[in-house]
Parts: sequence; structure tokens; C-alpha cells
Amino acid sequence: MLDVLGGSVCVADDAREAISEEFCAQTATAHSVSDSHARTFAETGAKHLRNHLPAAVLERFFEWRGDPSPWLTVSNLPQPRHWIPTPVDGFCDERDLTVPNLVQFGMLHLLGLLPVAYRWENDGRLMRNVAPRPGSGGTLTSWGYSAPLDWHTDDSVLDHEEKAESSIAIPHYLSFYGMRNDEGVPTELLTVDTVTTALPQWVLDDLRLPEFLITAPESYAAGSGAGPLTREGVPVMWTLPSGRDAVRYGPGRISGLTLRANRALNRFERRLGELDGTSVLIGAGDFHVFDNRRVLHRRVPFEPAAPGRARWLRRCYAQTRRDQ
Repeated sequence: MLDVLGGSVCVADDAREAISEEFCAQTATAHSVSDSHARTFAETGAKHLRNHLPAAVLERFFEWRGDPSPWLTVSNLPQPRHWIPTPVDGFCDERDLTVPNLVQFGMLHLLGLLPVAYRWENDGRLMRNVAPRPGSGGTLTSWGYSAPLDWHTDDSVLDHEEKAESSIAIPHYLSFYGMRNDEGVPTELLTVDTVTTALPQWVLDDLRLPEFLITAPESYAAGSGAGPLTREGVPVMWTLPSGRDAVRYGPGRISGLTLRANRALNRFERRLGELDGTSVLIGAGDFHVFDNRRVLHRRVPFEPAAPGRARWLRRCYAQTRRDQ
């Protein structure tokens, strides 16, 4: 089934099974680590997805590449055939995750996106296990669960310029593969266009001024290597090459350097507090991607399931390929 207006695609059972058979039979990525073989995972996964997905679905992906919607969900994709417990320390043996990696890297390849990692965050790994971690419940990171993650964009402290190298640039996209989500915890999404529609022009103009200070998220302090902890003299809003508005934002991590900047930021934050987003439930076998510059996201507090069975998503940042 193809739901173009809703930004979602549900893969038919027979196509899913055919893709799963291919993934389990091929040996190029068997017991491989994604960081060392990302290109192989991407090309192999994309090849088998392309061979078995209906033409209408592939056409949808082709259209998305040319004019990306703010987010896209593809459900009922292959899952591991054996049970893998949710990691409790943030990391696990990547060699057990061949099928999830083929799905996620393959989908990114089909959508014209390149995986990206940062050396100072997540131990420099491409894949982040978004899962509750004992002792981290109250942290404002993807390992937390007892504190709310309010509206934000990821890695706002990085460079927003289009010419910036991917290793130091704000990630264009966040992609997720669902391992399990029995708690039914949604990811809430809010488009920048929805936020700006009711804001006065003076607010929009002042948010575009390079008069703001950004500080890094908690995950940077916990990462390996020294990442950028602050960025001064940057805008909150700017215009993408597509002509669409983009935003960087993190509650408590951004401040104005001038009176007008602080007034605009206060109005922007007041508007955020008035809005509800769209809830997206990323379940087992689901792939989800959204534009980190055009969409803010948040997560409500939740009570994790038993250790080994708690909510587990696989996150990979991605940049737009410059050669497309």
C-alpha cells in the first residue's frame, strides 16, 4: 500500500519476505560491522530492496529524492529472525544486526542520503542505539526516559552552512529503524512551517540575524573527543537551497546576544509551547526519516519494559548526497 499524502509506505508481506530471504542468504555483510562496511551495507541493501519493492514504491522514493517531504515512514520491512535483547549500556555486538543494517543503510541509499557520524559523539559510531540505559533515565539524551525531551533539533551547535563538511555540519536527516517499541512510545514531529506561520515578520527577520549563542547537548560531554561546545554569532533560522526555512534549536541551549535576538527567541519559544505535533510510532521493522532542519522533534517520558525488552530504535544521521 502506498500513502503518498501521509508520507508513509507499507511494504506488502510477500515483498518483505522476499527481501528478507535475500538479506539472510547473501554473505557480503554477514557478521560485518556497519562502521567498517557502510558502503557495502548500503549498496547491497538497496539492490535487494530495489529488486523486490513494487514500482509504485520505488517511484515514491525517486520523487522524494527530488522534493523531500519533511518526513517519510516505511513500515513492514524485514526484521532479524532471531531475538536480540535491547542493549542496556548503549552498545551491542553490531555483527548480530546484519538485517537491520541492510534495511537502514539500504533505505538511505535509495533516498540519496549518506550516513554520517561525529567523532566526539556516540564513540564516533554511525549507529546509535536509542534505548533506556540504567543510570541515564533523567538525562536529556537518547538513552534517557524519565525526563521529557522537549522540541529540539539535533546537533544545533554544528555548522549550518551548506558548504560545511559533513563531519562538522548539522545533520540534514535523522533516520531510525525500529527493533522494538512495545511501550508504544511515539516520536512527536513539528514542522518549521507550522511554527513560523503565525509569527510576525519581525520575529522571522530577527531569528535570521547572526546574533545567537548555541551550546552543545549533554551527549557531547559524554562522548569521546572534544566536540564544539559553543557556537557564537549564528542565526536560529536560515533558508535552504530549496527555498524552505530551516531552524536550529535546543531548549536551554540557545540565547540571544542582543535585546532584539532575545525578544525574537522568546516569541519563538512561546509559539512552540502552544503547538502539538504529529505523533509517529516507530515499531519493529519500521524505517523512519525526517529532515532535522525542517522538523523539530520531542519525546515524552515513559516507563521502560523489562531489561532486554525495552524500546529500542537504531538511529543514523545522514546528509544529502551532493552528487545527485
